[in-house]
Order: sequence, then C-alpha cells, then structure tokens
Amino acid sequence: MPATWADRVSGMATDFRVFFSKRYPKNRWLRPLISACNFIIVRTNGDKFIEFELSNICNARCVFCPYPDMLRTDKKFMHMQKETLHKVKQVLQRKKRMMVSFTPTTGDTLLHPEWDVYMREILELDAINRATMFTNAIELDKDACERLIALIKADTKGKLSQLYFSVGGYDAQTYKALYQVDRFDKVIANIRYLIEQLKLRGLSIGIHVHIKLKTGDTENLSTAEALFNPVSYPFVYYSHSKQYFSNDGYTRNALLQYYPSEEMDTCKACAYLKKTRFAADGGVWADGCVISEMPGDSSLKLGQIDDDFAIIEMRREGIISDWENKGVKPLPCQGCTMYRA
Repeated sequence: MPATWADRVSGMATDFRVFFSKRYPKNRWLRPLISACNFIIVRTNGDKFIEFELSNICNARCVFCPYPDMLRTDKKFMHMQKETLHKVKQVLQRKKRMMVSFTPTTGDTLLHPEWDVYMREILELDAINRATMFTNAIELDKDACERLIALIKADTKGKLSQLYFSVGGYDAQTYKALYQVDRFDKVIANIRYLIEQLKLRGLSIGIHVHIKLKTGDTENLSTAEALFNPVSYPFVYYSHSKQYFSNDGYTRNALLQYYPSEEMDTCKACAYLKKTRFAADGGVWADGCVISEMPGDSSLKLGQIDDDFAIIEMRREGIISDWENKGVKPLPCQGCTMYRA
C-alpha cells in the first residue's frame, strides 16, 4: 500500500477506534471492532516515523543489544532535558500527520523522571496523529501505571493507541539469560497490574507483549496468556522474537539465532534511513533500530537539534546518495539483516 494511502487508512482506523472506545464501557460487543482497528493501525504504521528517545540509560543489559558495549565508550548517557524537548517540538510543529514512537535505540523510556509530562506535550501537538511506546516494564510500578492511565485518559484523540512491552521468555532463568538482570517476577507483576486496571476502568488500549526467545525455545500463547493476562483483557496481543538482527560489526551471542544474511539486491538504500530519531542528548539520527548506532560509531548521525533542518535533510540524502550511487554503506548497514527495500 502506498505511504499516503496507508496514512489515510491508519487515520480512519484511529478515528473509528476513538469512537468505539468511548462507547466500549457500556457496549462490550464493540471489542472485535476495536481489535480490528488496532490491527489496521499497527499494519499501516509504515517506515517513515519519528523515534523519540527520552532516555538512553537502561536498567537491563540485554544480550541482543549493543548497550553493554556502549557503556565502555565515551557516549554520554542522560535523560532528555526540557530545552531539547522544546526544540524538538518546534521541529515537529512544522510537520504534518506524523507518527511518534517513544522508543530509545538503547535505554528505557520509563527511567526518565518526567516521561509522562514529556509524552503529553508531544501528544498535544497537532502535527502528531499517532503514537506508541516501548518499554521493558521494569519501572512500570503502581505509580507509573497510574501516570500511564492518566496519560491515556488525557489523550482524548486516541493518538496513543498501542503500548509495547519487551520481556525475556516465559521464566526467570530465560529472562536473566537474555536481559542479564533478575527482574522477571517484577515485570510480570507490573504488566498484570496495568492490564487489570485497564479492564477494571473500562479502558481499551492495545497491549503488545513482545517475548524474546533463546535458540531452541518455542512460543506458547497459552502460557503467555496465563502469565500476563489472567483477567482476560481482550486487547492483549503477543509476538515473539525467534531470530535477531545483526550486522558485520555486531558480536553475536551463542544464546541467539540470527537472521541469515540473505543474498538480495541492496542497490537501493534501506527504507529505514527515512526515519528520524531524536536522541536524548539532542542528536538527530537517521533510523532508530537497535543496531543503527554501533559503539563508537556515528555514521547515521545527521546533526544536532540546533542545526538547520534543511542541512540535516541534506546529510540524510547524502547518506542515501553515497549508498545508491557510490556503493558506500554506513557501518551499521553493512551486512545488516534488517534491510528493507
């Protein structure tokens, strides 16, 4: 589907979802219609959207992420400051119908002390018509749940329609092996509590639990439902990672199975380079996938938020032109198994 049409379809699905959700508490038969809207919204997100990094500090050391290696570099780890937020808002106000994903490349959104305040300011912009959030849910305690529910209620236009939680396997041993911290029981309790409160208060928002698996593990939806959703909230969805992305500069881990380096025509630059990531330190980057920023490398950095955005876009076009006309790929893109034409 062309990007313009996908945006229109997603916009209509969002409008219908808001309409149905307002009537959901007294009309539970609307569940399948809301779920259908959730499905359409997710499927029409497209490639060109904003990655918004409120914090690049993380509370896990995942074996599928370069964050542990970045800790050994001179990278500055911090939360986004108000000054940077306001500069990003000025840029976004010049855009139209943008999707924002509150997803750090490395880090966790909920570690920012004012994550809900920052998210609300962005959601209130007319230029933003869709939004989502990714977190490992370690910090999703009862206070954070209440703040998140308040944010959902304040979002009267239903822009924040999907929440994604990243979890390591179905048991504490797998979780620690993949995330390198003992937080499995806490994460289960946090997600359960949020789901219980959403159901109790008659709210309808898509909860996506993304479960990471080790080599040889198999997905089990009944186990997932028993762990995360014993109250049978109807808007919980599950996905799994059985294979992981890598590139030529990424150290592979024996616990994981990686996507194969397929023989394909990569003469066109990856579509993900059209995405923009606003980093916590004020940097502006092309792309936002977990391996787009390698330790000690800034190949995909387009500049700082203070730079003229015409110049930033020229740098993006330069990266794409070097790829397509000179065969020169940025380091994170060399041998990347996440390539999308």
